[in-house]
Amino acid sequence: MNLTIIAVGKLRESYYRAGVEDYLQRIKRFLPIEQIETAIGTGEEGNGKGKGALLREAEGIERHLIRGGKIVVLDAAGTSLSSEEFSEWIQKTMNSAVSRVNFIVGGAWGLAPKLIDRADMRLSLSSMTLPHELARLVLVEQIYRALSLWKGLPYHK
Repeated sequence: MNLTIIAVGKLRESYYRAGVEDYLQRIKRFLPIEQIETAIGTGEEGNGKGKGALLREAEGIERHLIRGGKIVVLDAAGTSLSSEEFSEWIQKTMNSAVSRVNFIVGGAWGLAPKLIDRADMRLSLSSMTLPHELARLVLVEQIYRALSLWKGLPYHK
């Protein structure tokens, strides 16, 4: 199974980039993973807000979705899983012969409803609001933790 993280915008801060890259390298020991950064949409006012901006971001994300792969969107209103439950979900997904899981991380204004509706799973990392850059870091850490649990490594204590 391959993993893809499709995220709106670039990681601006070096500490987010370093953390995400570290976990991506760790994950690659278990499964192929790639990260794709798409353009931030701009609204009619050029400020990144508004329905038009979200739709443009959704179009950028959809260009990278591979047919037949599962789509998981990060959504504060989604399902909350413990690290163990997330690990079990990843294991079940791998055993179901799914070739790819696409994790979608929206930008500062979230995701277009059409992407959320299309998702196979809506995953909440926290009931608290997280900056989208931090959400991406938490996501890759939790993927690594889930794979460590699967392999029985001591990372998860």
